[in-house]
Amino acid sequence: MPDIGKTGARIVDGARRCFERYGIEKTTIEDIARAAGVSRPTVYKFFGGKMDIVDYIGFAELDKIQELVRARVQRHRNFADTTTEAIVASVQVASGNPYIRRFVEDLEVSAQSQLPTSPYQEQARHRWESVMKRAQASGELAADLDPADVVNWLSRNQVMLLRVLDQFRGDEDKLRHIVRRFVVEPLLANRAITSS
Repeated sequence: MPDIGKTGARIVDGARRCFERYGIEKTTIEDIARAAGVSRPTVYKFFGGKMDIVDYIGFAELDKIQELVRARVQRHRNFADTTTEAIVASVQVASGNPYIRRFVEDLEVSAQSQLPTSPYQEQARHRWESVMKRAQASGELAADLDPADVVNWLSRNQVMLLRVLDQFRGDEDKLRHIVRRFVVEPLLANRAITSS
């Protein structure tokens, strides 16, 4: 995330307070400027508009979610288990986050976030980089797969699962089975690998 300095941070902080109070849709740039103690033109010096601020906050939230996911999946040793748990955890943690939901619910934003050059995909590649390298080195990842394509596949599936999470009605085992069977296993060099 780019450094926005103290004034930019005040704008983001003011925006968060407004979003929590009024909701994202009802908050205006004027509300944000007033909460941050800056002028409306100052907000526009740092951000192109309200949704740019939402996106900035969304990327910060992705970092927080990554830390929670990392803590949850550290105990897993192989690629299949690590990847399955990372997806399940990230979908569950992200489901209640309004900034992350924007990547899912706004179709235009969702489509743009899946482009290989998008900041979201760049961040996803960075998040998955060490997992992909370990999987390649250990021979767990199918040799014909490009790690960048795998990350894009995993990201698309996370977005899809966020969209349909309510259908699992809190059944984490069912979600885990779907992720393992239909998302992760096709990526494995030896598709008969079982959970440890």
